[in-house]
Order: sequence, then C-alpha cells, then structure tokens
Amino acid sequence: MDESGFGRTRRTGGNNTLPILQQEVATVQEIQRQFPLFRSLPIYNDEADPLVGWNKPLTWRADVTYAAMVVKVISQHQDLLIGSMNNSVNYTLLSNDNAFLSYYPHQFTQRTLTARFQVNNTRPPYVQFLRKPVLTVMGLLSLLGEQQVQAQVSGGSQVNSSVGVLASVHLPRIPHTADSWQSTVLLYNSRDNLTSNSSDIITLHLTGAPAQAGLMYVTHYMDNTVSNPYELWRQMGSPEYPTVQQFTQLRTQEEAEREGPVPFPAQGDLTLTVKLPVPSILLIHVCARSPLPPGQVSTHISSTP
Repeated sequence: MDESGFGRTRRTGGNNTLPILQQEVATVQEIQRQFPLFRSLPIYNDEADPLVGWNKPLTWRADVTYAAMVVKVISQHQDLLIGSMNNSVNYTLLSNDNAFLSYYPHQFTQRTLTARFQVNNTRPPYVQFLRKPVLTVMGLLSLLGEQQVQAQVSGGSQVNSSVGVLASVHLPRIPHTADSWQSTVLLYNSRDNLTSNSSDIITLHLTGAPAQAGLMYVTHYMDNTVSNPYELWRQMGSPEYPTVQQFTQLRTQEEAEREGPVPFPAQGDLTLTVKLPVPSILLIHVCARSPLPPGQVSTHISSTP
C-alpha cells in the first residue's frame, strides 16, 4: 500500500494482454483472503504493460499492434472486472509505464509513446519526435464518455475473440452551455502481439441515440497501412538522420484516418459494415448539435508583489 492509501500492483502480460488482468485478480484476492480489512482498498496498476523491459526492441511496439493491445487491456478490465456482477475488487486506476525516450538504433521499437531522432549531423544538432500509433490511440481514448453502455460482439466471447468493443455516453452536466450529448464506440481487432494478413467483417449496430435533428458522426480508423510511420521509415531505408522532407512525409502517417462528419440517421439507429484487419482500431464518435457556441477563451493574469 502506498502513502495515499491505495493498493498498488505491478503486473505485466508476458507478451499478452489477458494475463495482466488474471494476475491482478489473483493477487488482490489473495490479499483480501489474508487481510479482510483491505477488501475495500482502492487498487491501481501503474505498469499494466504487455511485456517487461521498456528498452527491448520489438517490432510490434512500433506500430498499431501495440496501440490495439493498449485498447484491448482497457476493454478487458472494463468488461471482465469493473463491469462484472461478481467483482470484489475496488479497481481505481490502470496506466502504462511507457513515458521513456527511445534511442538509436531503436527509435520506434522500444516501449515508448514517440520515436526520438537525435539529428547530430547539423549545426546546431536538434531532436525530432514522431508520434507512434500508441500515442495517437490515447488521443482517441479521450473521446470516450464517462458512462459505459452496453455493447457486445456476437460470434465469439470477449476472452477468446480478437474483436472487442467498448462503448460510452457523455451527458452534459451543465444545461444551457456549449456541451452536448455524445456517444463513442471503440472497436479493435487484436491478437495481442501478432500481426496477420486476415481480416474480419464486422457489422456494427448503434441504437438508442436521441431522435433529434443535427446529430452527426465521425469515424477514426487505424491500421498498419494508414497509421504506420515506422513502416514508411523502413521503406525510406531507416535513415538515421531523416531530412526535413522525410520528417514531413512521416508525419502524414501519425494521424488516424478520419471520415466525416456525416449526418446520423434521423430515427436514431445506425448500421455500419466494416473490414477490420489484425491489428486495427475503429472509433465512431456521435455528437448532438450544441445549443450554444463555445465560449470565448479568457486569460486572467495576476501578479504577486
């Protein structure tokens, strides 16, 4: 237990995702058995990573494979632990230990959020960072709302299927503001650290959206073809010191592929059929029209004598 009164555990997955959750549950249940007074203790895992050793160079850490594994770990915790009727674990926080700076010659393949290039063939030398897919997907995760809603994948269990889903809704807390109703559905196709040439055809049904005018949706999509600066860098010959033009090209692969906004069907139901290769991530973000425009940004500066 740390000084804040939280129970802290460090469990990694040995190249896989589900063992992280399994080890956490086994550890906490043993603590609860031996120390019953700790049953309500908040628990967090601040190193829920698929593999120990941040500096081990592994190809799957460079591309969407790692990004999809991060999403999968979160989805497993939400569905198999936090959302379980039989859950006895006060699970409070899950995070990753990946705030490291990569180094030559493993700019992309270490457990980091960015690829660091120390360009030392110029005067003065300079450093450039490229966003890896794992950092891009964390930006997409920020679009999830505060309340999880029912979602399921038919044709396979959450444990054994490579396809998973996490859905949420955001309800405005303060009326008559620029805030609005939002819903987010996050689909992933992940076989942990494996990359495959196969794909799955997924039919997605979104129901229960408010039947109101002005509803729009946007899709954000990632796979190893559209969001893979590492592969483009390899095709360039893996330059130690990319040129300015090469950095510009590489940044075109940093973002998720976006489509929309597109009007949401007026009746409140939407059906999409998508092809998800392994690995891939698809996020659908639905928003109602805001009743008011965003407020003006204001700055208040105070000085202390």
